[in-house]
Amino acid sequence: MVIFITSKSAYSEMKSLILSKEHPVWLTCNVLTDEEYEALLKSGVNASVLDYEVDTENKDDMDCAMSTIKEHHFGQNIWVQISNES
Repeated sequence: MVIFITSKSAYSEMKSLILSKEHPVWLTCNVLTDEEYEALLKSGVNASVLDYEVDTENKDDMDCAMSTIKEHHFGQNIWVQISNES
């Protein structure tokens, strides 16, 4: 499974699983500060950051992000938090 994090709340919710280092993690550019990202890498987490924000309600944003992640992790399931507020 690949964990795709698009918001700070999703990161907080999945932080213990992320820090377990069992799954690759992809984040959008607005989730962590540069310092937080560097600390994540130094802890040994396999993390990558997209250089753009992803609106999970925007099909084009999601298609682009999913395409990139699938390219790097072919055949793996991708977990992403979708807000259920709207």
